[in-house]
Amino acid sequence: MPSSVRPEVVLLITKLDLNHPDIRTRPYHRDGRPFTRAERDLLTTFTPEEKTAAIAQIQLEAEWQRELDEMKDAFVDLLMKYFAKLPKGSVVSDAVDIMTDEDYAEFERLAEIVTAEDTLEFRALYEGS
Repeated sequence: MPSSVRPEVVLLITKLDLNHPDIRTRPYHRDGRPFTRAERDLLTTFTPEEKTAAIAQIQLEAEWQRELDEMKDAFVDLLMKYFAKLPKGSVVSDAVDIMTDEDYAEFERLAEIVTAEDTLEFRALYEGS
């Protein structure tokens, strides 16, 4: 039996800004844009299954963000451990130069993760322009 959950509806629900000051008069995206007429019309047709799927997706995204924030904190903590040993004005490459092999491996792992989002945003904005 095919799924009755429409991904486009689930996506709209996940993008809904429930804290927008004008939410009582019309729905808004989390980036501040008002929903179009077509989006509003589609949103009014959501099913309980689609609402459940959207809530699950929102929870997954929140957990992913928490994990990413923890990794960013660990990345900063790792660097600060070495900056504390270096003179004022030192840069990341100075800290990397004195890292243990184990910390360097962790630095490489975390750097790839914590910069991925920024890299994707940069590429989306500037590549192909």
